[in-house]
Amino acid sequence: MINEEKKRDYPLFLIDRSKPKNYPSDYVVCLDREVGFVAKVVHFTSNEMYSAFLDKFHNIENKELAGIYMPLKTGGLVLTVVDFLYFFEVNNDTKCRVHTLLKKALKKYIHAEVDRTPDIDNFGIENQIKQQKLTIERAKQNYGELIKRSSDNKEIADYQIALAEATLKTLENYRDSMKFFTISLN
Repeated sequence: MINEEKKRDYPLFLIDRSKPKNYPSDYVVCLDREVGFVAKVVHFTSNEMYSAFLDKFHNIENKELAGIYMPLKTGGLVLTVVDFLYFFEVNNDTKCRVHTLLKKALKKYIHAEVDRTPDIDNFGIENQIKQQKLTIERAKQNYGELIKRSSDNKEIADYQIALAEATLKTLENYRDSMKFFTISLN
């Protein structure tokens, strides 16, 4: 049984992606009651920058409390502790706890980032239809701008929208015929 006193009724990690000008990085806050911390997420986009960071990071005393890193195909991702929420005695148990929580925080950040990123590699018919609908909607919302870009010729702007709608109709017909074809084969 879980001890009711120790059970959390709030999330363990909070991810802040607001990125105002003064703070151009993402932050992860760990709300652990013993060794909670605020960590900054740094994404190194080149292998040289990431290697330079690692050279300096390996010289830090108590690096288990300083942060954690993860190599990527190009560069790497680093979670560095900016501040702790509480004062605590530094010993092997707290070092281990902080290190474990940093690993979990990095994993949580990566999963949250993947969930937030649209699937740009999926060129399926449904995504093409959604994109075409969005294009038509935006063209109609910005009709005045579309006319200006068409050398102030309303007929060209109307033709562009009609062409986008015809493309949408073609995509929808293709999708419907593929559904029929799949049903017929089964």
